[in-house]
Amino acid sequence: MDTAFDAELVVQSQRGDLEAFNKLAARCSDSLYRFVRRMLGNPEDARDLCQEALLKAYLNVRRLRDPDKFRPWLHHIALNLCRDRHRSARSRVKTEPFEEGQQTETRWIEAANSAARPAAPDAAMERTELGEILGRALERLPWEQRTAIVLREYQGFTAPEIAEITGVPAATVRTRIFYGLRALRRTMSEFGIAPDSLRPGGVRS
Repeated sequence: MDTAFDAELVVQSQRGDLEAFNKLAARCSDSLYRFVRRMLGNPEDARDLCQEALLKAYLNVRRLRDPDKFRPWLHHIALNLCRDRHRSARSRVKTEPFEEGQQTETRWIEAANSAARPAAPDAAMERTELGEILGRALERLPWEQRTAIVLREYQGFTAPEIAEITGVPAATVRTRIFYGLRALRRTMSEFGIAPDSLRPGGVRS
């Protein structure tokens, strides 16, 4: 994504240019929907909440001091809305951590992310099933761990950026990712998915 172009659209939006904000929203809406969908697990709720987040962003865009930070700022707005919706819908389900290294756990996420890439029918079906299982496993994580993992592995934010979005130190973000991935590994093992069957994925700092 061209952050310089986005920043210019933000500046224009802050001057009251509705067309500029509509362009900005169009550039961010797909990624924002994927984030909210993974946090809430319900497509209809995700669509509604994305619209609410974009409306809040439009009404408050003049308060954004750094135009380059629009994407993290928008995710911060959406995350707060997701948290409110989550709290009103159900209590959080906690899982216990599993004693293994972090590099292994990211293999599941990398494999699930690759579902969007072209693949043979059988492989595509397997990846779709893996993505569904991973979604259920993510829902079992504590909210803070799920947030950190989704923001990093799916949305591509770094730990410092996630710290800005969530309002906690970067060290806390890394801790949540570490323990969240360990818990995720145990949950995925319960579904009968072995890490050796998936290719390794990268770990962002």
